[in-house]
Amino acid sequence: MKTFIIKNWNKLLLVAFTLIALGFALTFTIDENAKKLVDDSFKQAVIVFGSAKALNAVISLAQGTELNLPFVIVSVGEVLDPINDLVEQFSLVMLASMVSLGIQKILLNFVTNDIYNYILFAFIIVFNIWLFKRFTNDEPLRNLFFRTTFILLFLRFSIPLIGYINDFSYTYFVKPEYNIENLNQNIIKVKEEVSKVNQETIIQKEESSFINKVMEKFDSKYYEKKIEEYKNAVDNSSEYMIDLIIVFVFQTILLPIVFLFLLYSFVKSIFNIRKA
Repeated sequence: MKTFIIKNWNKLLLVAFTLIALGFALTFTIDENAKKLVDDSFKQAVIVFGSAKALNAVISLAQGTELNLPFVIVSVGEVLDPINDLVEQFSLVMLASMVSLGIQKILLNFVTNDIYNYILFAFIIVFNIWLFKRFTNDEPLRNLFFRTTFILLFLRFSIPLIGYINDFSYTYFVKPEYNIENLNQNIIKVKEEVSKVNQETIIQKEESSFINKVMEKFDSKYYEKKIEEYKNAVDNSSEYMIDLIIVFVFQTILLPIVFLFLLYSFVKSIFNIRKA
Protein backbone atom coordinates (compact mmCIF):
# COMPACT_ATOMS: atom_id res chain seq x y z
CA MET A 1 0.00 0.00 0.00
CA LYS A 2 2.81 2.37 0.94
CA THR A 3 4.65 1.52 -2.25
CA PHE A 4 1.49 2.20 -4.28
CA ILE A 5 1.05 5.61 -2.64
CA ILE A 6 4.68 6.59 -3.19
CA LYS A 7 4.60 5.40 -6.79
CA ASN A 8 1.29 7.09 -7.62
CA TRP A 9 1.35 10.15 -5.32
CA ASN A 10 0.88 12.56 -8.25
CA LYS A 11 -2.14 10.62 -9.53
CA LEU A 12 -3.64 10.45 -6.04
CA LEU A 13 -3.14 14.19 -5.72
CA LEU A 14 -5.06 14.70 -8.97
CA VAL A 15 -7.85 12.43 -7.69
CA ALA A 16 -8.12 14.46 -4.49
CA PHE A 17 -8.04 17.75 -6.39
CA THR A 18 -10.72 16.79 -8.92
CA LEU A 19 -13.03 15.30 -6.27
CA ILE A 20 -12.72 18.37 -4.05
CA ALA A 21 -13.39 20.58 -7.10
CA LEU A 22 -16.41 18.46 -7.96
CA GLY A 23 -17.69 18.87 -4.42
CA PHE A 24 -17.41 22.65 -4.70
CA ALA A 25 -19.07 22.54 -8.13
CA LEU A 26 -22.09 20.86 -6.57
CA THR A 27 -22.21 23.44 -3.77
CA PHE A 28 -24.77 25.80 -5.21
CA THR A 29 -24.31 28.44 -2.49
CA ILE A 30 -21.26 29.73 -4.36
CA ASP A 31 -23.29 29.92 -7.57
CA GLU A 32 -26.23 31.71 -5.98
CA ASN A 33 -23.96 34.34 -4.45
CA ALA A 34 -22.22 34.89 -7.79
CA LYS A 35 -25.56 35.23 -9.59
CA LYS A 36 -26.75 37.73 -7.00
CA LEU A 37 -23.60 39.81 -7.43
CA VAL A 38 -23.98 39.90 -11.23
CA ASP A 39 -27.72 40.65 -10.94
CA ASP A 40 -27.01 43.53 -8.55
CA SER A 41 -24.39 44.94 -10.93
CA PHE A 42 -26.82 44.65 -13.85
CA LYS A 43 -29.60 46.43 -11.93
CA GLN A 44 -27.17 49.13 -10.89
CA ALA A 45 -26.10 49.63 -14.52
CA VAL A 46 -29.77 49.87 -15.60
CA ILE A 47 -30.44 52.53 -12.95
CA VAL A 48 -27.42 54.61 -14.01
CA PHE A 49 -28.38 54.18 -17.69
CA GLY A 50 -31.88 55.43 -16.87
CA SER A 51 -30.44 58.46 -15.09
CA ALA A 52 -28.25 59.23 -18.12
CA LYS A 53 -31.20 59.02 -20.52
CA ALA A 54 -33.30 61.23 -18.22
CA LEU A 55 -30.50 63.82 -18.15
CA ASN A 56 -30.23 63.58 -21.94
CA ALA A 57 -33.97 64.28 -22.22
CA VAL A 58 -33.99 67.42 -20.06
CA ILE A 59 -30.84 68.76 -21.77
CA SER A 60 -32.46 68.19 -25.18
CA LEU A 61 -35.48 70.15 -23.93
CA ALA A 62 -33.19 72.94 -22.72
CA GLN A 63 -31.46 73.05 -26.10
CA GLY A 64 -34.85 73.77 -27.67
CA THR A 65 -35.53 76.68 -25.31
CA GLU A 66 -35.42 79.86 -27.37
CA LEU A 67 -35.28 83.50 -26.28
CA ASN A 68 -36.15 86.28 -28.73
CA LEU A 69 -33.63 89.08 -29.14
CA PRO A 70 -34.24 91.93 -31.57
CA PHE A 71 -33.96 90.55 -35.11
CA VAL A 72 -32.53 87.20 -33.90
CA ILE A 73 -33.56 84.13 -31.94
CA VAL A 74 -31.08 82.70 -29.40
CA SER A 75 -31.23 79.11 -28.10
CA VAL A 76 -29.72 79.52 -24.66
CA GLY A 77 -29.70 75.74 -24.23
CA GLU A 78 -26.99 75.52 -26.90
CA VAL A 79 -24.53 76.17 -24.09
CA LEU A 80 -25.29 72.59 -23.03
CA ASP A 81 -24.14 71.04 -26.33
CA PRO A 82 -20.79 69.72 -24.98
CA ILE A 83 -22.52 68.18 -21.95
CA ASN A 84 -25.18 66.57 -24.11
CA ASP A 85 -22.51 65.04 -26.37
CA LEU A 86 -20.81 63.59 -23.31
CA VAL A 87 -24.16 62.25 -22.00
CA GLU A 88 -24.77 60.46 -25.31
CA GLN A 89 -21.29 58.89 -25.20
CA PHE A 90 -21.85 57.97 -21.56
CA SER A 91 -25.14 56.29 -22.52
CA LEU A 92 -23.29 54.18 -25.10
CA VAL A 93 -20.76 53.09 -22.46
CA MET A 94 -23.59 52.14 -20.12
CA LEU A 95 -25.31 50.21 -22.91
CA ALA A 96 -22.06 48.30 -23.56
CA SER A 97 -21.74 47.63 -19.83
CA MET A 98 -25.25 46.20 -19.65
CA VAL A 99 -24.54 43.98 -22.68
CA SER A 100 -21.34 42.74 -21.00
CA LEU A 101 -23.17 42.01 -17.74
CA GLY A 102 -25.96 40.28 -19.68
CA ILE A 103 -23.41 38.02 -21.38
CA GLN A 104 -21.86 37.27 -17.99
CA LYS A 105 -25.30 36.24 -16.69
CA ILE A 106 -25.79 33.89 -19.66
CA LEU A 107 -22.34 32.32 -19.19
CA LEU A 108 -22.96 32.00 -15.45
CA ASN A 109 -26.28 30.25 -16.08
CA PHE A 110 -24.52 27.97 -18.58
CA VAL A 111 -21.73 26.73 -16.28
CA THR A 112 -24.01 26.41 -13.24
CA ASN A 113 -26.69 24.49 -15.11
CA ASP A 114 -27.45 20.92 -13.99
CA ILE A 115 -26.56 19.55 -17.43
CA TYR A 116 -23.10 21.15 -17.28
CA ASN A 117 -22.58 19.73 -13.77
CA TYR A 118 -23.63 16.25 -14.92
CA ILE A 119 -21.18 16.44 -17.84
CA LEU A 120 -18.43 17.64 -15.50
CA PHE A 121 -19.26 14.85 -13.04
CA ALA A 122 -19.00 12.23 -15.80
CA PHE A 123 -15.72 13.67 -17.11
CA ILE A 124 -14.14 13.65 -13.63
CA ILE A 125 -15.19 10.06 -12.91
CA VAL A 126 -13.79 8.87 -16.24
CA PHE A 127 -10.70 11.03 -15.67
CA ASN A 128 -9.95 9.38 -12.33
CA ILE A 129 -10.50 5.87 -13.71
CA TRP A 130 -8.33 6.62 -16.73
CA LEU A 131 -5.52 7.79 -14.45
CA PHE A 132 -4.97 4.20 -13.31
CA LYS A 133 -6.56 2.09 -16.03
CA ARG A 134 -4.81 2.27 -19.39
CA PHE A 135 -5.83 0.90 -22.77
CA THR A 136 -3.95 0.02 -25.91
CA ASN A 137 -2.87 3.07 -27.95
CA ASP A 138 -4.97 5.40 -25.79
CA GLU A 139 -2.34 8.13 -25.38
CA PRO A 140 -3.68 10.74 -27.92
CA LEU A 141 -7.30 10.35 -26.84
CA ARG A 142 -6.34 10.26 -23.16
CA ASN A 143 -4.36 13.51 -23.40
CA LEU A 144 -7.21 15.25 -25.22
CA PHE A 145 -9.74 14.02 -22.66
CA PHE A 146 -7.61 15.13 -19.70
CA ARG A 147 -7.11 18.60 -21.18
CA THR A 148 -10.82 18.96 -21.90
CA THR A 149 -11.60 17.99 -18.30
CA PHE A 150 -9.32 20.72 -16.95
CA ILE A 151 -10.87 23.29 -19.30
CA LEU A 152 -14.35 22.34 -18.09
CA LEU A 153 -13.16 22.70 -14.49
CA PHE A 154 -11.56 26.06 -15.24
CA LEU A 155 -14.75 27.42 -16.81
CA ARG A 156 -16.90 26.02 -14.00
CA PHE A 157 -15.11 28.09 -11.36
CA SER A 158 -13.59 31.03 -13.25
CA ILE A 159 -16.88 32.43 -14.60
CA PRO A 160 -18.59 32.60 -11.16
CA LEU A 161 -15.31 33.98 -9.82
CA ILE A 162 -15.66 37.05 -12.06
CA GLY A 163 -18.62 38.20 -9.96
CA TYR A 164 -16.62 37.86 -6.75
CA ILE A 165 -13.58 39.62 -8.25
CA ASN A 166 -15.79 42.49 -9.49
CA ASP A 167 -17.42 42.87 -6.09
CA PHE A 168 -14.11 42.65 -4.19
CA SER A 169 -12.28 45.10 -6.46
CA TYR A 170 -15.18 47.59 -6.35
CA THR A 171 -15.71 47.40 -2.58
CA TYR A 172 -12.08 47.70 -1.53
CA PHE A 173 -10.34 49.57 -4.36
CA VAL A 174 -12.88 51.48 -6.45
CA LYS A 175 -15.76 52.48 -4.17
CA PRO A 176 -13.73 54.68 -1.76
CA GLU A 177 -13.05 57.08 -4.66
CA TYR A 178 -15.71 56.21 -7.24
CA ASN A 179 -18.94 55.43 -5.40
CA ILE A 180 -21.55 54.53 -8.03
CA GLU A 181 -24.53 55.29 -5.78
CA ASN A 182 -23.26 58.78 -4.89
CA LEU A 183 -22.24 59.57 -8.47
CA ASN A 184 -25.65 58.49 -9.75
CA GLN A 185 -27.35 60.69 -7.17
CA ASN A 186 -25.22 63.59 -8.41
CA ILE A 187 -26.35 62.91 -11.99
CA ILE A 188 -29.98 62.91 -10.82
CA LYS A 189 -29.42 66.25 -9.04
CA VAL A 190 -27.97 67.73 -12.24
CA LYS A 191 -31.02 66.49 -14.16
CA GLU A 192 -33.33 68.08 -11.58
CA GLU A 193 -31.44 71.38 -11.70
CA VAL A 194 -31.61 71.56 -15.50
CA SER A 195 -35.29 70.61 -15.41
CA LYS A 196 -35.91 73.33 -12.81
CA VAL A 197 -34.27 75.98 -15.02
CA ASN A 198 -36.31 74.73 -17.98
CA GLN A 199 -39.56 75.05 -16.07
CA GLU A 200 -38.69 78.49 -14.73
CA THR A 201 -37.79 79.70 -18.22
CA ILE A 202 -41.02 78.35 -19.75
CA ILE A 203 -43.22 79.74 -16.95
CA GLN A 204 -41.46 83.09 -17.08
CA LYS A 205 -42.04 83.34 -20.83
CA GLU A 206 -45.72 82.44 -20.45
CA GLU A 207 -46.46 84.72 -17.50
CA SER A 208 -44.47 87.81 -18.52
CA SER A 209 -46.52 90.82 -19.52
CA PHE A 210 -46.19 92.32 -22.96
CA ILE A 211 -44.12 95.24 -21.61
CA ASN A 212 -41.76 92.87 -19.71
CA LYS A 213 -41.29 90.77 -22.84
CA VAL A 214 -40.38 93.88 -24.84
CA MET A 215 -37.94 95.00 -22.12
CA GLU A 216 -36.39 91.54 -21.90
CA LYS A 217 -35.64 91.64 -25.62
CA PHE A 218 -33.27 94.55 -25.02
CA ASP A 219 -31.89 93.39 -21.65
CA SER A 220 -28.60 91.55 -22.25
CA LYS A 221 -28.31 90.80 -18.52
CA TYR A 222 -31.44 88.64 -18.75
CA TYR A 223 -29.84 86.41 -21.39
CA GLU A 224 -26.56 86.28 -19.51
CA LYS A 225 -28.44 85.27 -16.39
CA LYS A 226 -30.24 82.41 -18.18
CA ILE A 227 -27.01 81.10 -19.68
CA GLU A 228 -25.36 81.29 -16.27
CA GLU A 229 -28.26 79.36 -14.73
CA TYR A 230 -27.76 76.52 -17.23
CA LYS A 231 -24.02 76.53 -16.65
CA ASN A 232 -24.53 76.31 -12.89
CA ALA A 233 -27.10 73.54 -13.32
CA VAL A 234 -24.63 71.28 -15.13
CA ASP A 235 -21.66 72.24 -12.99
CA ASN A 236 -19.39 69.20 -12.33
CA SER A 237 -21.68 66.91 -14.37
CA SER A 238 -18.80 66.08 -16.73
CA GLU A 239 -16.71 64.92 -13.79
CA TYR A 240 -19.54 62.71 -12.49
CA MET A 241 -20.06 61.04 -15.86
CA ILE A 242 -16.35 60.48 -16.50
CA ASP A 243 -16.01 58.91 -13.04
CA LEU A 244 -18.91 56.55 -13.82
CA ILE A 245 -17.38 55.70 -17.20
CA ILE A 246 -14.13 54.78 -15.44
CA VAL A 247 -15.94 52.49 -12.98
CA PHE A 248 -18.09 50.64 -15.50
CA VAL A 249 -15.33 50.28 -18.12
CA PHE A 250 -13.08 48.81 -15.43
CA GLN A 251 -15.71 46.42 -14.06
CA THR A 252 -17.61 45.33 -17.14
CA ILE A 253 -15.10 45.68 -19.99
CA LEU A 254 -11.52 45.59 -18.69
CA LEU A 255 -11.94 42.70 -16.22
CA PRO A 256 -13.79 40.48 -18.76
CA ILE A 257 -11.01 41.16 -21.29
CA VAL A 258 -8.44 40.11 -18.69
CA PHE A 259 -10.52 36.97 -18.07
CA LEU A 260 -10.61 36.15 -21.80
CA PHE A 261 -6.84 36.60 -21.98
CA LEU A 262 -6.34 34.28 -18.99
CA LEU A 263 -8.71 31.74 -20.56
CA TYR A 264 -6.79 31.87 -23.82
CA SER A 265 -3.46 31.53 -21.99
CA PHE A 266 -4.78 28.62 -19.91
CA VAL A 267 -6.16 26.71 -22.89
CA LYS A 268 -2.98 27.36 -24.87
CA SER A 269 -0.80 26.13 -22.00
CA ILE A 270 -2.97 23.04 -21.51
CA PHE A 271 -2.62 21.99 -25.13
CA ASN A 272 1.09 22.79 -25.16
CA ILE A 273 1.85 20.48 -22.22
CA ARG A 274 4.20 17.77 -23.30
CA LYS A 275 3.00 14.24 -23.13
CA ALA A 276 3.85 12.66 -19.78
